[in-house]
Amino acid sequence: MQENERKEEIISRLKNIKGHIEGIIKMVEEEKECEEIMLQIIAVKKALEKVGYFIIESHAEKCLSDVENKAQIQKILNIMMKFLS
Repeated sequence: MQENERKEEIISRLKNIKGHIEGIIKMVEEEKECEEIMLQIIAVKKALEKVGYFIIESHAEKCLSDVENKAQIQKILNIMMKFLS
C-alpha cells in the first residue's frame, strides 16, 4: 500500500470512529440504557485499537525498508511495546 493510500485509510478509520463517538454522545444526551452505551464504547475502543495497530504496522513497514536506520527501528519497537502493554 502506498503512503498516500495508508494516510487516507487512517483518516477514513478515524473519521468513522469520530462519527461513532458523536453517536455515543447523542445516546448519553437522550439518556439511552447504560448497556447500549457501554456496547458502543467497547466498539469504539476496538476500532481505536485496530487503527493503532494499522498505524504501527504502516510506520514499521516504512522504517524497516531502510534497514540502516537502526535507531528508528528501536524507536518503533518501543512505541509498539507501549501500545501493546
